[in-house]
Amino acid sequence: MGMKRTPPPASWAEDINDWLESLKAAGLSDETVRCRRCKMTKAARDQAKTPLEVTAEDMVHWMAAQKWKPESRKGYRNTLSSFYGWMHATGRRGDDPSEELPKIKRPKPKPRPCPDKYIIAALHKATERERVMVRLAAECGLRRGEIAKVHSRDVMDDLLGKSLIITGKGDKQRIVPLPDDLADYIEHCGGWLLPGRWGGHVEQSYVNRHISKLLPAGWGCHSLRHRYATKTYEQTHDLFLVARLLGHASVETTQIYVAMPDSRLREALDAVILGA
Repeated sequence: MGMKRTPPPASWAEDINDWLESLKAAGLSDETVRCRRCKMTKAARDQAKTPLEVTAEDMVHWMAAQKWKPESRKGYRNTLSSFYGWMHATGRRGDDPSEELPKIKRPKPKPRPCPDKYIIAALHKATERERVMVRLAAECGLRRGEIAKVHSRDVMDDLLGKSLIITGKGDKQRIVPLPDDLADYIEHCGGWLLPGRWGGHVEQSYVNRHISKLLPAGWGCHSLRHRYATKTYEQTHDLFLVARLLGHASVETTQIYVAMPDSRLREALDAVILGA
């Protein structure tokens, strides 16, 4: 489902387009390049100066005025650092004003798996296509962008059943087991699971919108991935396996997703209670 792209100001367009080309040449995924483009275009449109005139003070004032969550704030800072670092490295500017941007303090997130009762209620009121989206997140741990890109050719036979080849962040591939009925559904769609209106596949925002409307407020697609991580760890007690299934390069990232099962916490309590 194509979205109209907002162009950057004319005085920024050439530099931004050349910078994006350098990101593609470096092997960044299409989704990462798209996100960088959107963020840099917003930054450029909010400035009344050319990229050569913007100062570190301008960027600090601009970022201070935004009502972003820490994750978004970090994303914009990374984008500005990438753009102005490239401008400096290519000789288009004699300095890199982004070096003076303050580091973003981001609180360590806690695991927040969506309760099964909410997922079951969502499945009851979902359309057939929405049920597949919810299950791919909750039962297979896919990100919303990965759900958007599922194709029938990605289903493969393994020794015990069928699995799905997923191309995740940074175009890294991983393989996750599929429930038989989901595998059959994806195989029989004969192409993109979620085809776009104008060809290709839908945007990740489409997946996020449809899943979020089915769940109670405060619960979204990512909480289904947390549920998958927690349930998988509860069954296997293997954090490295969970990291592999989620497509994480670091087990430290996986720890953010895994909530300690209530049964384990109760066992710990029973172990420390003093006898009569």
